[in-house]
Amino acid sequence: MKDSINKIPVNSLPIIIILFFVILYLVMSFCNHYFFRTWAWDYGTYNFSFWDYAHFRISPNPVLLPDMILLQDHFSFTLMLLAPFYWALNWLLGTYTLSVVQIILIAFGGLALYKLIEFKTSSRILSILALLQYFTLYGRWASFCTPFNIAITAACAIPVFLYFFEKGKFTGAWLSLIFILLSREDMALWMLFVGLFLLIEHRKEKRFVKTSVMMMAVSLIYFIVVFKVFIPFLEAPGIKYVLFNYSTLGKNPAEAFRFIITHPFRSIELLFVNHSGEPAYNGVKTEFFYVYMLCGGFVLLLRPRYILLFIPLVLKKMYNDVPVRWSIESFYSIEFVSMLPIAVFLIISEIKSKLARNIITMVVCINTLWVTTYKLLEKGRVLNYDNTNFAFYRSSMYKSPLPVRDIHNKLKMIPPDAAVSSSGTINPHLMLRMKNYYFPHVYDATYIAVMNGRDTWPMDLPTFKKEINKYLLSPDWEKLVEDSTIIILRKIIKSPPPQN
Repeated sequence: MKDSINKIPVNSLPIIIILFFVILYLVMSFCNHYFFRTWAWDYGTYNFSFWDYAHFRISPNPVLLPDMILLQDHFSFTLMLLAPFYWALNWLLGTYTLSVVQIILIAFGGLALYKLIEFKTSSRILSILALLQYFTLYGRWASFCTPFNIAITAACAIPVFLYFFEKGKFTGAWLSLIFILLSREDMALWMLFVGLFLLIEHRKEKRFVKTSVMMMAVSLIYFIVVFKVFIPFLEAPGIKYVLFNYSTLGKNPAEAFRFIITHPFRSIELLFVNHSGEPAYNGVKTEFFYVYMLCGGFVLLLRPRYILLFIPLVLKKMYNDVPVRWSIESFYSIEFVSMLPIAVFLIISEIKSKLARNIITMVVCINTLWVTTYKLLEKGRVLNYDNTNFAFYRSSMYKSPLPVRDIHNKLKMIPPDAAVSSSGTINPHLMLRMKNYYFPHVYDATYIAVMNGRDTWPMDLPTFKKEINKYLLSPDWEKLVEDSTIIILRKIIKSPPPQN
């Protein structure tokens, strides 16, 4: 194996691997969006703000509550930082642009991870295996339930940050850190622990120690300022920050920290037990732990200092009030996907016994392949989420029961600047405009575009039919299309009476 790898030109194999997964990811993302498997939440909301920021505005997001901007949902500047990509790519890709940008960032994260492991270990084999694990852990596939999410883009920057830091290129490390901090309000807490790990790792190197301490201080101050100043400042009547979902611990980060310190045994118990009160979520936390322990997490026990890199991730995940966030599903494990290959293969490189190193490497690789395949095939997944969006090995990924081309052609009847009210899977396709509400919210829309009899969430089918019939039967609206798949209505604009 070593000889066959070494015959490949030094820079070719990682590029080949990265390009292979980039092409596969692009195909998956394009299929999901084209076949109407993307949603107003989250892709519609992100697409609007991406377009809005690119036009130097911070407007209320039409999918959210009235007059609510995206910053009031997540305190994130990611889309502002990515806005130049709108002008570079949107002319060609339209509403596919954000998903392509995310895949580009995933690729750069993988390249940085490869270069980091190669720099730290001087082992091409370990670098290649770490890169393959980065792309193939189950959490990577599951994250394609959505074509874009700020958690995914933030996680991509972690290998970049660590690579620049370990190389002593602190300008690049600082820029990466700033991108990560600005990505989400909770990333600063993780970076505080990452900084602590780096401080311990480089405790004998004055320049690295100084930079680690400064980065920890910046992360801590940013975390406090965001929760104490910026988030309260952005709150308004009826618009409260609702993403601190840790009612078991307290009402805010300070109360949560106090609870963990004063109730250590209960805090440990909550990491493993279902505290939702719903029996359907029994085993969700256990599944997460055994999946990622088998895929290399057990190696952390050989070098406990590496556990620091995962403490805030585990706490944030398992204390949450929303059970799906405990799981391996969706993008809720994406930070582990970016960090685990780094920690695992750095630890493996530190093992002095060649035999032990080879055995552990083989176990990690076999387990990763087996667990990922097992979970992708929907065997034994506790929540058993629909995996159509990432089951690349199935024909269902590449087709739809809907007459998709016909639907896309009919949507072209809606002018690009018209105010629209649309159903969940149509919404992201019409989002590059000032007003595209989530049906049944119509407000001042002059067009309604909904799937007929499907895609009715958050309404059930009877409620949906009742709502759309109000407009179908109204003399103020005319039918442009009504068939078995899609309904498009246009508001009748009445001319003012002639003046005498």
